[in-house]
Amino acid sequence: MTNSFAFYVSVLCKQFTQYCSERLSEMNVIYGQLFIIIFIGKKKVCSSKEISLALRLDAGYLTRTISKLIENGFLIQKKSEKDKRANIISLTTKGRQIFEKSHDLFQEWDKLILGSLTDREKQPLVELVQKIIFSSK
Repeated sequence: MTNSFAFYVSVLCKQFTQYCSERLSEMNVIYGQLFIIIFIGKKKVCSSKEISLALRLDAGYLTRTISKLIENGFLIQKKSEKDKRANIISLTTKGRQIFEKSHDLFQEWDKLILGSLTDREKQPLVELVQKIIFSSK
């Protein structure tokens, strides 16, 4: 089992989750909320349905998470001008700060986890992982 690719991926995933959780707690954000903030930050405005489809999140979980992010001042939700029945979601200034910090967070993690590798070793590793990800869809 310890020679399994899945084992090593799960170890890295747990380490990344823990790393992010520790840093995000200082900002009153939990790991599960981070990717919602990132998605909205990239889109600027979107609907909860777009988030749900893109991130493959259950509608109930997403509704609760969005409500919490609104309550904590990271998101704004208002009626769509095009369709008054629909709500659109965007980041507040506070939410945008988290979005921008996420870039630093990911880069810091990369430096930490890949720090023992040379640039010649990093490049093929990243390319192989990308190949695995894109060929498994």
